[in-house]
Amino acid sequence: MSWAVVARKDFEDAARSKMLWAITVLFVLTTAGGMYAYDAMNSNPSAADAINWLGTPASLIIPLAALVVAYLAIAGERESGSIKLLLGLPHTRGDVVFGKLVGRAVVVGVATLVAFVAGAAVLLVNYGTVPVVDFAVLGVLTLLFATAFVGIAIGFSSLAATRSRAMAGAIGLFFVFQLIWDFVPLGVYYVVEGGLPTGELPPWFFLVQVLNPKNAYSTLSTLLINENATTQFEAVLGEVPFYLDSWFLFVILLAWLVVPVVLGYLRFRSVDLS
Repeated sequence: MSWAVVARKDFEDAARSKMLWAITVLFVLTTAGGMYAYDAMNSNPSAADAINWLGTPASLIIPLAALVVAYLAIAGERESGSIKLLLGLPHTRGDVVFGKLVGRAVVVGVATLVAFVAGAAVLLVNYGTVPVVDFAVLGVLTLLFATAFVGIAIGFSSLAATRSRAMAGAIGLFFVFQLIWDFVPLGVYYVVEGGLPTGELPPWFFLVQVLNPKNAYSTLSTLLINENATTQFEAVLGEVPFYLDSWFLFVILLAWLVVPVVLGYLRFRSVDLS
C-alpha cells in the first residue's frame, strides 16, 4: 500500500514540525476552554447546554485549522520541487493525493480526539457528569466535519501550482464558507422570486443553505444532539423533503470530503511537473 507509506511520512513530518501539537492546543482551547468559559458566563447551565453550544466555536475554528493543516500538502512540495523526489519512488500520483489526505486527516483526527477528551474532563469537573452519547455523537460529527475541510484543502492544493495560490485559495475558501455563502440563498431567492424572502420559504432555499459544509455541520449537530431544538427548517413551506433530513446532511459532508479530492486528483494526474 504505497499510499500508506506517504500517509505515515506525512503524519510524521507534521509531528516533527510541531504542526500536530499546535493544532491540538488550538482544539483543546476551543473545546475544553470554550466550555469552561461558557459555564463561567452563564448562570446554572447544564452539561447538555454546554455540549449544544460547543458546535458554535467549532464551526469557526475547525475549518480554519483544517485548511491551514492541509493547504500546502501538495502545492508546497510542487513549488519546492520535492514532489519529484516523492514521485521518483514507487508512488503514483493517486498514492500521493490519497496518502496526503489520510496523513493530514490523521493529524486533525488526533487533535480532535485529544480535545474531546479534555472537554469531557471539563464537563466532569463542572457538572459532575458527561452525557456520553451526545458528546460522542458530537465528537464523531466534528471529526467528519474537520476531515471534510481537509479534503477541500487537499483538493485545492492538488490544483494549485504555488504556495501563494494555495494560500490565497485557502483564505478565499474560508471566507466563502464563513461569510459569503450566507448571502447566496438570499441572492438566488431574489433572482427566482423577485424579492427578499419572508415567512415560510421553499425547501430549495434551505438546501442552498446547508450545501455549505459549515451549515450542514451546525444543523446536523443541532438535530442529533437536541431533539427538542428548533432549526431553520421550521420555516419550510409544506413538508420537509428528504434532502433536508439528517442522513442527507451526512451525505453533504461526505461529498465535501470526496468530490474536491477527486477533482484535484484528476487535474494533478495530468499536470506537467517539469
